[in-house]
Amino acid sequence: MGKKILFLALLLSPAALPAGGRPVKAEKLLPAAIPTDRPAQAGLTAGLRAKVRTLGLNGLKIKGEKVSRALLLLPRDRAQAGVINFEIEAGTRAGVYQCEALGRGLTSLEPHEGWKSGLIAGVTIYYAPQDQGDGATVPGVYDLRNISPETYELALIAKPDDEDMVPAAVLAPDGKPKKYFSGIWGNWYPRAAAVMPVDLVWAEGWQAGTQGAGVPFFERRGKPSSPASAARQAAQLAHNPRYYFGPYGRSGFAVHTDHWDDAAKLADPKYAARPEGKDFRYRDTSGCVKLRPACLALLNEFISEQAALGRRAQLEARETPLLDAPAGK
Repeated sequence: MGKKILFLALLLSPAALPAGGRPVKAEKLLPAAIPTDRPAQAGLTAGLRAKVRTLGLNGLKIKGEKVSRALLLLPRDRAQAGVINFEIEAGTRAGVYQCEALGRGLTSLEPHEGWKSGLIAGVTIYYAPQDQGDGATVPGVYDLRNISPETYELALIAKPDDEDMVPAAVLAPDGKPKKYFSGIWGNWYPRAAAVMPVDLVWAEGWQAGTQGAGVPFFERRGKPSSPASAARQAAQLAHNPRYYFGPYGRSGFAVHTDHWDDAAKLADPKYAARPEGKDFRYRDTSGCVKLRPACLALLNEFISEQAALGRRAQLEARETPLLDAPAGK
């Protein structure tokens, strides 16, 4: 009965209604399996395209605006991967896409009070729940914006001790005022892919009819830990006084990638014993949404295309037990 109710909820969600009014059947968006030992976008996309021609999520009229949405389906057991679905309308890469995605919080191999637990290939891991800072991704609706140096003032939060991957053009100021501000991490920029992280901003007032309805929304501004942190907080508030408002008082989310698909990193003996390069599920997310580089490049294109069409780009995150893996997997 629970699965039937979940399917009905997905069918009736505004984010699952195509422009023509016929609902996308939720089961068509759920893959039979999500490979995590290799990039899976090509195979997942081929499987999705064999079942649907369009997601029907672009150009929706919601709250008097034209909105286009990506749909993120996550398991209740966030140790496992979920899938993100979106549609590019024009150009050489037009079509529907599906990629593997992670939406887990801070992760540990040791138990912590109040943390959730899950299994990756029989190994128990523990991760922070949704209501904690840097916890699992909160289901609901988010606005999407590419974190582009054309529209964002950017500040490097920390530099990895072995890599300096942020392109110089991203951090070099051009003297022009920017509408937005974001702190960024160097490991969001892979060596071999021209991608941008994506700002993931809780869409206050857009949660009706989604799993974000009723989620507590308030400000929880942390105390700066250093002069650099204080400067970033001041710059963030100057651009958006309500920046630190969010679900459960959380803020600062992004969709991003990492360096674990970089051939040079995988060939480095220093990382040979690490599991992140062998199994996507081991990668840290700290409350953000993580994609592989090729998928993030496609999502960047989706967001840019919809912005050029005058539409509001959003992501709806949903949690479904239908993606939970059998015990031990």
